[in-house]
Amino acid sequence: MKNTIHRFIHSDADIAVLRVSVIFIFALFGTFKWFDFEVAELEPLISSTWLSFLYTLFGVHGGSYFLGVVETLAFLALIVGFKKPALGVVGALVVIVTGITTLSLLPQLSTLDGFIVKDVLLIGAGVVLLKFDLRRQLNTPEASATGSAAPLATGR
Repeated sequence: MKNTIHRFIHSDADIAVLRVSVIFIFALFGTFKWFDFEVAELEPLISSTWLSFLYTLFGVHGGSYFLGVVETLAFLALIVGFKKPALGVVGALVVIVTGITTLSLLPQLSTLDGFIVKDVLLIGAGVVLLKFDLRRQLNTPEASATGSAAPLATGR
C-alpha cells in the first residue's frame, strides 16, 4: 500500500485527471454552442454584456459558433498537450482567458449561477495546467513533494 501511495504521489496522474476534466467541460460546452438550445440560452446573457459585439460581427448564431470554435480549439490543444506541451500551454491559456472573459460579465449580469461559477474553477485548473506544461516545455525540474519548484540550473 505504501508503494502505491508513493508512486501516486510522484506521478502525474492528478494532472492527467485535471486535464481530462477540463477537456470534457470544454468539449461539452464547445459542442453545445453549435445547437439552437445553446444559442437561445446565450442570447440574453451575451446581448446584455460587452460581448454583444460578437452579435454585431457574426449575428446571434455566428456569435455562438465563434465561442464554440474557441472552446473547441482549447480542448483540442489540451488533448494534443498530453504529448506536445507547447500546445498544452496554448490550450491552458485559452482556458484561463475564457474563464476571465466569462467572469468579466458578472457586473453586467443580474444573477450569479453555474454559468459564471464554473469559470472560477476553470481559471484555477488552467493555471495548474499552464504551469505543468510550461515546465515540460522548458524542461524544468518538477516540483518537490512540498510543492515548491526545484531551482533551475544556471551557468550553462
